[in-house]
Amino acid sequence: MQVLMLAIVVVIAGAAAFVIGPSVAGAQNRGKARLIGIGLMLGGAGLAAVNAVVIVDVGEVGVKHFLGNVTETPLGQGIHFVPLASVEIMSTREQSFPPSGTVEQIEAQTSEQMNIALEVSLLYQIDPARAPDLFEGIGSEDMIKQRIVLNAVRNGVRDAIATKSINDIFSPDRAGIAADMREAIQAKADDRIQVVEVFLRDVQAPPTVRAGIDEKLLREQQVAAEKFQTEIIEEQALQEIAAARGLAEAQVIITAGLTPEYLMFHYIEQLSELPAGSVVYVPTEGGIPLMRNVGN
Repeated sequence: MQVLMLAIVVVIAGAAAFVIGPSVAGAQNRGKARLIGIGLMLGGAGLAAVNAVVIVDVGEVGVKHFLGNVTETPLGQGIHFVPLASVEIMSTREQSFPPSGTVEQIEAQTSEQMNIALEVSLLYQIDPARAPDLFEGIGSEDMIKQRIVLNAVRNGVRDAIATKSINDIFSPDRAGIAADMREAIQAKADDRIQVVEVFLRDVQAPPTVRAGIDEKLLREQQVAAEKFQTEIIEEQALQEIAAARGLAEAQVIITAGLTPEYLMFHYIEQLSELPAGSVVYVPTEGGIPLMRNVGN
């Protein structure tokens, strides 16, 4: 708009120089005054023509406005000729908030009224079809970030956390909490922007609450260790029972095989292997053993 107004002023100045200049400059300088006027008018017209050509790049949308009136139809990607109007360019790509990889620090209360500090960031997009309404009602992209995105993030996060207990917040399900935040932020922003994804970077609880959580985690680790030791002892007991059962079964098998005939055969077999001069016990039917030297 500033360039267009400057072009109009230059054209008016050129016209004035062309019409009034000769009478003021005198007879000798009339031609020069008219040339200056023509030059100013041509320069102003050229400046207005250049300002009337607008290029909307890939991933952008243009909003045409003139003297407080906003055109409802947005300008898509490409080259547009918009004489006597200004164009506001907005990005339709995914944008991070806060920008430059930073985070928004928010204080919120859980369902138990405990204060916690969160670090949150998100990705959002502007709907190209809504760009004219957003520009007319809110303003530029920076104004949209301040009035819509920032307020929606702060209020949405607080609303989502208010439904969660402190145990829910510090549970491993960070993705579920972030999803609830995204829904709450989208509800606050309505359809003016599209919330793509919310990232819960960090959560900090008061020192007393944090100490209680650490103590709880330590107890859970101790219980898990004790359970593991119990399982080891139970496994060892099962192994001992299995070994005893195998030994008992082996003894039954051996006992069943020790018949008198087998024992006599084994006795005779061993006698043949004894060295000369060995003393052996000779079983008798009366049960009284006799001793005898072998090989003498």
